[in-house]
Amino acid sequence: MKRLWACAVILVLLITVCTYGTVKTQKVSEQMTKTLESARQAALEGDLETAQKLSQKAADDWHGYHEVLCTFMPHAPLEAVDQTLSGLPMLCYFEGTDQFGADCDRGITQIMYLNESQLPSIENIF
Repeated sequence: MKRLWACAVILVLLITVCTYGTVKTQKVSEQMTKTLESARQAALEGDLETAQKLSQKAADDWHGYHEVLCTFMPHAPLEAVDQTLSGLPMLCYFEGTDQFGADCDRGITQIMYLNESQLPSIENIF
């Protein structure tokens, strides 16, 4: 009987951790996407100072979330996003607005891919 209770406790613990990981990943993805979209929009409007600040905020936020996300995701895709976000502030500083917009789009796509890959769906399970 003790083994059955131990199994039940482990099952509840696993479900809790997996749910936390999914919710955290979704929140981070939404926040990062909004920040990158705001940075891209600011650059399109010609406000490069705001775009640079927002892109730096996105990179800093990503580094802050990196440790938590490494617990739930493979490291290689996280590093790809990290590389994309790290270059954004300098692109904006040197007024490479076309490349800045393209890299914002790439970062958004990478983040959304990470989010989708962590959802417990039939495609991801099988």
